[in-house]
Amino acid sequence: MKRTVPQLVSLVAVVVGAVLFVVTMMGIDREETIREARVLGLLFPLVMLPGVGWHLLRAAGWYVCFPPEARPSYWTVFRVRLAADGVGYFTIRGVASEPLRVVLLIGKVPPVVSAAASVLERTAMGIMSVVGVGVFAAFAVSSDMLPPGWQSAFLGIAITAGVVLALSLFFLMRTGRYFGPLVEFLNVRTGWRWTGGRTVRAIKAVEDLFLKLARTGHRRIEMLVLLSIACYALMALEVYLVFWAIGQPISLWIGTIVETFTRSASVAGGAIPGNLGALEASNVAVVKALGLMGGGTLALFRRVRSLIFATLGLALYPRDAIKPTPPPVQQVPDAR
Repeated sequence: MKRTVPQLVSLVAVVVGAVLFVVTMMGIDREETIREARVLGLLFPLVMLPGVGWHLLRAAGWYVCFPPEARPSYWTVFRVRLAADGVGYFTIRGVASEPLRVVLLIGKVPPVVSAAASVLERTAMGIMSVVGVGVFAAFAVSSDMLPPGWQSAFLGIAITAGVVLALSLFFLMRTGRYFGPLVEFLNVRTGWRWTGGRTVRAIKAVEDLFLKLARTGHRRIEMLVLLSIACYALMALEVYLVFWAIGQPISLWIGTIVETFTRSASVAGGAIPGNLGALEASNVAVVKALGLMGGGTLALFRRVRSLIFATLGLALYPRDAIKPTPPPVQQVPDAR
């Protein structure tokens, strides 16, 4: 049977992830990792707190993106986001999570509103993540903590982040629409039926609302910036707590360097379901580059933490989100 391009991409991604996972596991001191994991296990609930805070803040970020007149409760937003991410964790990143958010809110929020709010949250958090990665990568290059080869890698990360940020700001700061005028031009010039179809009209409506939400309400943007900074800090704190728990205390700055590299690597490994292999390899590699032990334990903790939240998301999956429309009640004629 001939495979489609997406199927081939998924297959290659799975194979690459499996190879990375095996190579990484073979390169660590497994006995030491098991010993450290046992020590960490005693403090596991404490080390999980930054991850809990991260999910709460990301849900808050999506919550503030909804227009006030069509905003669901925070608990609904939190549950739907965790459920969608739980499903998306086992697929190529974003492919299942984003559409599922919209589907699970049908009946509570118009699909155009939930889609626009989701796009705004992802865009704002993504841009701020790029800013953080670029700034901290530049600081890491100027420090003496990294060997020369790794300084070049972080310099590349900083330059890439700068280019991505510049392109993002160029598109977001200019006035007008993007997708709408393009399909309208194609419709006039070609007459293609799909350019005036229902799907295209829905995408245009999402774009219009997204741009309106992004360009108005400065308080919303300020909240998203602060929430993104807090999320970055929580993940750096997580690295710090893991090493503190296993008796190898590090500075919060080193935790930030580790988080900066692993966050960048997660983008490259986004096509791998669950980031399998890429997560382990990135954590172990950057910890070794800093001359530290415990990279295997950090990778193991982050894998377990991700699986716990994915499982929790599946457990909280709102099964009542979509209810079939009841059949119309037929009037029984009066026998009299």
